[in-house]
Amino acid sequence: MSSSLSLLVRRKLAYVVTLASLVFAMQPISMTYADHQPDHANHSSHELHKPQSPKRSMRDAVVWTTYPTLKIMAGGESRMRREVSLLPKNITPGRLDAYSANLKAADAHRELPYDLVTAKLEKSSTGGFVWLSAREEQADKVIVASTVYYMSERGSVNPTAMFMQQKHSLEIIPQPFPREHSRYRSNEDWKFLVRFNGRLLPNQAVSMVTQNGSKLLFKSDAHGVVTVRIPDDFSAMPESKLAQSHSHGRKSSEFVLVTEHQQAGKSYLTGFNGNYGADAYDGRSL
Repeated sequence: MSSSLSLLVRRKLAYVVTLASLVFAMQPISMTYADHQPDHANHSSHELHKPQSPKRSMRDAVVWTTYPTLKIMAGGESRMRREVSLLPKNITPGRLDAYSANLKAADAHRELPYDLVTAKLEKSSTGGFVWLSAREEQADKVIVASTVYYMSERGSVNPTAMFMQQKHSLEIIPQPFPREHSRYRSNEDWKFLVRFNGRLLPNQAVSMVTQNGSKLLFKSDAHGVVTVRIPDDFSAMPESKLAQSHSHGRKSSEFVLVTEHQQAGKSYLTGFNGNYGADAYDGRSL
Protein backbone atom coordinates (compact mmCIF):
# COMPACT_ATOMS: atom_id res chain seq x y z
CA MET A 1 0.00 0.00 0.00
CA SER A 2 2.83 2.40 0.90
CA SER A 3 4.66 1.73 -2.38
CA SER A 4 1.47 2.38 -4.36
CA LEU A 5 0.91 5.64 -2.48
CA SER A 6 4.51 6.69 -3.08
CA LEU A 7 4.15 6.03 -6.82
CA LEU A 8 0.93 8.06 -6.89
CA VAL A 9 2.58 10.99 -5.11
CA ARG A 10 5.53 10.91 -7.54
CA ARG A 11 3.19 10.85 -10.52
CA LYS A 12 1.16 13.84 -9.28
CA LEU A 13 4.23 15.85 -8.35
CA ALA A 14 5.91 15.28 -11.69
CA TYR A 15 2.70 16.16 -13.52
CA VAL A 16 2.06 19.42 -11.63
CA VAL A 17 5.63 20.70 -11.84
CA THR A 18 6.16 19.91 -15.50
CA LEU A 19 2.77 21.29 -16.50
CA ALA A 20 3.46 24.52 -14.62
CA SER A 21 6.80 24.92 -16.34
CA LEU A 22 5.19 24.36 -19.79
CA VAL A 23 7.92 21.93 -20.69
CA PHE A 24 5.50 19.24 -21.69
CA ALA A 25 2.10 17.78 -20.87
CA MET A 26 2.18 14.31 -19.38
CA GLN A 27 0.37 11.74 -21.52
CA PRO A 28 -0.77 8.23 -20.63
CA ILE A 29 1.34 5.60 -22.35
CA SER A 30 -0.52 3.33 -24.70
CA MET A 31 0.81 -0.19 -24.42
CA THR A 32 -0.16 -0.85 -28.03
CA TYR A 33 0.91 0.65 -31.34
CA ALA A 34 -2.59 1.91 -32.15
CA ASP A 35 -1.77 5.61 -31.70
CA HIS A 36 1.40 5.40 -33.76
CA GLN A 37 0.61 3.09 -36.66
CA PRO A 38 1.04 4.46 -40.21
CA ASP A 39 -2.27 5.39 -41.79
CA HIS A 40 -1.77 3.01 -44.71
CA ALA A 41 -3.06 -0.50 -44.24
CA ASN A 42 -0.51 -2.11 -46.55
CA HIS A 43 2.74 -0.39 -45.68
CA SER A 44 6.32 -1.42 -46.30
CA SER A 45 9.10 -1.04 -43.75
CA HIS A 46 10.27 2.14 -45.49
CA GLU A 47 6.90 3.68 -46.15
CA LEU A 48 6.62 7.22 -44.80
CA HIS A 49 3.57 8.82 -43.29
CA LYS A 50 3.52 12.62 -43.60
CA PRO A 51 1.02 15.01 -42.03
CA GLN A 52 -1.74 16.17 -44.33
CA SER A 53 -1.32 19.76 -43.19
CA PRO A 54 1.99 21.51 -42.49
CA LYS A 55 0.35 23.60 -39.79
CA ARG A 56 0.58 22.39 -36.19
CA SER A 57 -0.51 23.75 -32.86
CA MET A 58 1.95 24.82 -30.16
CA ARG A 59 1.07 21.68 -28.19
CA ASP A 60 1.99 19.47 -31.17
CA ALA A 61 5.35 21.21 -31.38
CA VAL A 62 6.07 20.33 -27.75
CA VAL A 63 4.41 16.94 -27.31
CA TRP A 64 5.19 14.98 -30.46
CA THR A 65 4.91 11.47 -28.96
CA THR A 66 3.31 9.67 -26.05
CA TYR A 67 6.12 7.14 -25.94
CA PRO A 68 8.75 7.36 -23.17
CA THR A 69 11.79 9.51 -23.98
CA LEU A 70 14.72 11.19 -22.25
CA LYS A 71 15.33 14.83 -23.10
CA ILE A 72 18.93 15.99 -22.68
CA MET A 73 19.36 19.60 -21.57
CA ALA A 74 22.90 20.97 -21.60
CA GLY A 75 24.28 24.39 -20.79
CA GLY A 76 27.65 25.95 -20.00
CA GLU A 77 30.59 27.76 -21.51
CA SER A 78 32.26 24.66 -22.92
CA ARG A 79 31.72 20.91 -23.22
CA MET A 80 34.22 20.30 -20.41
CA ARG A 81 32.31 22.63 -18.06
CA ARG A 82 28.85 21.86 -19.33
CA GLU A 83 26.03 21.02 -16.94
CA VAL A 84 23.79 18.27 -18.23
CA SER A 85 20.29 17.41 -17.00
CA LEU A 86 17.81 14.76 -18.11
CA LEU A 87 14.07 15.28 -18.36
CA PRO A 88 12.02 12.05 -18.49
CA LYS A 89 8.91 12.41 -20.66
CA ASN A 90 5.86 10.11 -20.65
CA ILE A 91 7.42 7.99 -17.92
CA THR A 92 7.48 8.21 -14.11
CA PRO A 93 10.79 6.54 -13.31
CA GLY A 94 11.82 5.15 -9.98
CA ARG A 95 15.44 5.74 -10.96
CA LEU A 96 17.71 6.97 -13.73
CA ASP A 97 21.07 5.37 -14.52
CA ALA A 98 24.21 6.17 -16.50
CA TYR A 99 26.57 3.62 -18.05
CA SER A 100 30.05 4.75 -19.13
CA ALA A 101 31.96 3.33 -22.07
CA ASN A 102 34.85 2.31 -19.79
CA LEU A 103 33.46 -0.75 -18.03
CA LYS A 104 36.46 -0.85 -15.68
CA ALA A 105 35.90 2.64 -14.30
CA ALA A 106 34.73 2.98 -10.71
CA ASP A 107 31.62 4.85 -11.87
CA ALA A 108 30.98 2.71 -14.94
CA HIS A 109 27.39 2.22 -13.76
CA ARG A 110 25.86 4.80 -11.46
CA GLU A 111 22.43 5.96 -10.36
CA LEU A 112 21.81 9.64 -11.09
CA PRO A 113 20.50 12.20 -8.58
CA TYR A 114 16.81 12.64 -9.36
CA ASP A 115 14.40 15.19 -7.88
CA LEU A 116 11.27 13.66 -9.46
CA VAL A 117 11.43 16.16 -12.33
CA THR A 118 14.98 16.13 -13.72
CA ALA A 119 18.13 14.14 -13.12
CA LYS A 120 21.65 15.54 -13.13
CA LEU A 121 24.35 13.88 -15.19
CA GLU A 122 27.46 14.52 -13.15
CA LYS A 123 30.95 14.36 -14.63
CA SER A 124 32.39 10.87 -14.75
CA SER A 125 35.99 9.75 -14.38
CA THR A 126 36.11 9.03 -18.13
CA GLY A 127 34.68 10.72 -21.19
CA GLY A 128 33.23 9.30 -24.37
CA PHE A 129 29.75 7.91 -24.85
CA VAL A 130 27.33 7.47 -21.94
CA TRP A 131 24.19 5.34 -22.06
CA LEU A 132 21.33 6.94 -20.12
CA SER A 133 18.13 5.21 -19.07
CA ALA A 134 15.02 5.76 -16.97
CA ARG A 135 12.98 2.86 -15.60
CA GLU A 136 9.42 2.67 -14.32
CA GLU A 137 8.25 -0.63 -12.88
CA GLN A 138 4.77 -1.59 -11.79
CA ALA A 139 3.17 -4.90 -10.88
CA ASP A 140 2.23 -5.81 -14.45
CA LYS A 141 4.51 -3.68 -16.62
CA VAL A 142 8.01 -2.27 -17.02
CA ILE A 143 8.68 0.89 -19.03
CA VAL A 144 12.17 2.03 -20.04
CA ALA A 145 13.43 5.11 -21.87
CA SER A 146 17.03 5.24 -23.13
CA THR A 147 19.29 7.58 -25.05
CA VAL A 148 23.03 8.23 -25.60
CA TYR A 149 25.13 11.30 -24.78
CA TYR A 150 28.72 12.09 -25.73
CA MET A 151 30.59 13.62 -22.79
CA SER A 152 34.03 14.52 -24.20
CA GLU A 153 37.07 12.94 -25.80
CA ARG A 154 38.94 12.88 -22.48
CA GLY A 155 39.62 9.28 -21.55
CA SER A 156 37.14 7.92 -24.10
CA VAL A 157 37.31 4.25 -25.09
CA ASN A 158 35.59 2.04 -27.64
CA PRO A 159 31.90 1.97 -26.54
CA THR A 160 30.97 -1.35 -28.18
CA ALA A 161 31.17 -3.40 -24.96
CA MET A 162 29.08 -0.81 -23.11
CA PHE A 163 26.38 -0.85 -25.77
CA MET A 164 26.19 -4.66 -25.68
CA GLN A 165 26.14 -4.82 -21.87
CA GLN A 166 22.70 -5.90 -20.63
CA LYS A 167 21.02 -3.05 -18.80
CA HIS A 168 17.33 -3.96 -18.89
CA SER A 169 15.12 -6.90 -19.82
CA LEU A 170 13.89 -5.51 -23.18
CA GLU A 171 16.49 -3.55 -25.16
CA ILE A 172 16.97 -1.72 -28.46
CA ILE A 173 20.72 -1.45 -29.12
CA PRO A 174 22.34 0.63 -31.90
CA GLN A 175 24.52 -1.48 -34.22
CA PRO A 176 26.57 0.73 -34.27
CA PHE A 177 25.91 4.20 -32.87
CA PRO A 178 27.14 7.19 -34.95
CA ARG A 179 30.71 8.14 -34.10
CA GLU A 180 31.51 11.32 -32.19
CA HIS A 181 30.91 14.48 -34.24
CA SER A 182 28.60 12.44 -36.49
CA ARG A 183 24.84 11.78 -36.38
CA TYR A 184 21.88 9.93 -37.88
CA ARG A 185 20.78 11.47 -41.19
CA SER A 186 17.73 11.25 -43.43
CA ASN A 187 17.78 8.55 -46.11
CA GLU A 188 20.42 6.53 -44.24
CA ASP A 189 19.90 2.94 -43.09
CA TRP A 190 20.91 2.10 -39.51
CA LYS A 191 20.75 -1.24 -37.73
CA PHE A 192 19.46 -1.91 -34.21
CA LEU A 193 19.51 -5.12 -32.20
CA VAL A 194 16.36 -6.13 -30.32
CA ARG A 195 16.66 -8.60 -27.44
CA PHE A 196 14.93 -9.73 -24.27
CA ASN A 197 17.04 -10.90 -21.32
CA GLY A 198 19.94 -11.36 -23.71
CA ARG A 199 17.88 -13.45 -26.15
CA LEU A 200 17.49 -12.13 -29.69
CA LEU A 201 13.92 -11.35 -30.78
CA PRO A 202 13.32 -12.25 -34.44
CA ASN A 203 10.30 -10.87 -36.31
CA GLN A 204 9.85 -8.27 -33.56
CA ALA A 205 7.79 -5.17 -34.39
CA VAL A 206 9.59 -1.86 -33.82
CA SER A 207 7.69 1.41 -34.15
CA MET A 208 9.32 4.72 -35.10
CA VAL A 209 7.89 8.19 -34.51
CA THR A 210 9.64 11.44 -35.42
CA GLN A 211 9.15 14.98 -34.22
CA ASN A 212 8.46 15.94 -37.85
CA GLY A 213 5.37 13.71 -37.94
CA SER A 214 6.57 10.47 -39.53
CA LYS A 215 5.23 7.15 -38.26
CA LEU A 216 6.83 3.93 -39.46
CA LEU A 217 6.77 0.27 -38.54
CA PHE A 218 9.72 -2.12 -38.95
CA LYS A 219 10.36 -5.77 -38.08
CA SER A 220 13.56 -7.47 -37.00
CA ASP A 221 15.12 -10.23 -39.07
CA ALA A 222 15.92 -13.79 -37.99
CA HIS A 223 18.89 -12.48 -36.00
CA GLY A 224 16.93 -9.88 -34.06
CA VAL A 225 18.33 -7.01 -36.17
CA VAL A 226 16.03 -4.31 -37.50
CA THR A 227 17.17 -2.02 -40.31
CA VAL A 228 15.74 1.46 -39.88
CA ARG A 229 15.75 4.05 -42.65
CA ILE A 230 15.81 7.55 -41.19
CA PRO A 231 12.94 9.38 -42.92
CA ASP A 232 13.46 12.41 -45.12
CA ASP A 233 10.65 14.40 -43.55
CA PHE A 234 11.98 17.91 -42.97
CA SER A 235 9.79 19.20 -45.81
CA ALA A 236 6.76 18.37 -43.61
CA MET A 237 7.88 20.87 -40.95
CA PRO A 238 6.26 24.32 -40.73
CA GLU A 239 8.58 27.15 -41.79
CA SER A 240 8.73 28.53 -38.23
CA LYS A 241 9.70 25.14 -36.81
CA LEU A 242 12.17 24.55 -39.62
CA ALA A 243 13.95 27.78 -38.79
CA GLN A 244 14.15 26.84 -35.11
CA SER A 245 15.55 23.39 -35.92
CA HIS A 246 18.80 24.75 -37.36
CA SER A 247 21.76 24.20 -35.07
CA HIS A 248 24.93 25.82 -36.38
CA GLY A 249 23.30 25.83 -39.82
CA ARG A 250 22.10 22.21 -39.59
CA LYS A 251 18.54 20.94 -39.64
CA SER A 252 17.78 18.75 -36.65
CA SER A 253 14.84 16.77 -35.34
CA GLU A 254 14.09 13.95 -32.88
CA PHE A 255 12.95 10.34 -33.17
CA VAL A 256 12.02 7.48 -30.88
CA LEU A 257 12.12 3.73 -31.56
CA VAL A 258 9.81 1.60 -29.43
CA THR A 259 9.13 -2.09 -29.03
CA GLU A 260 6.93 -4.12 -26.69
CA HIS A 261 7.13 -7.69 -25.42
CA GLN A 262 4.92 -9.85 -23.20
CA GLN A 263 6.42 -12.40 -20.84
CA ALA A 264 4.77 -14.37 -18.03
CA GLY A 265 1.80 -12.03 -17.84
CA LYS A 266 3.99 -8.93 -17.68
CA SER A 267 4.29 -6.22 -20.31
CA TYR A 268 7.66 -4.70 -21.23
CA LEU A 269 7.94 -1.51 -23.30
CA THR A 270 11.25 0.11 -24.13
CA GLY A 271 12.13 3.19 -26.12
CA PHE A 272 15.36 4.52 -27.58
CA ASN A 273 15.37 8.17 -28.67
CA GLY A 274 17.87 10.38 -30.43
CA ASN A 275 18.40 13.19 -32.91
CA TYR A 276 18.81 13.13 -36.67
CA GLY A 277 19.70 15.63 -39.37
CA ALA A 278 18.79 16.20 -42.98
CA ASP A 279 20.29 14.23 -45.83
CA ALA A 280 24.02 14.90 -46.23
CA TYR A 281 23.30 16.33 -49.70
CA ASP A 282 20.41 18.51 -48.57
CA GLY A 283 20.63 21.94 -50.15
CA ARG A 284 23.65 21.05 -52.29
CA SER A 285 23.82 21.35 -56.05
CA LEU A 286 25.01 18.17 -57.78
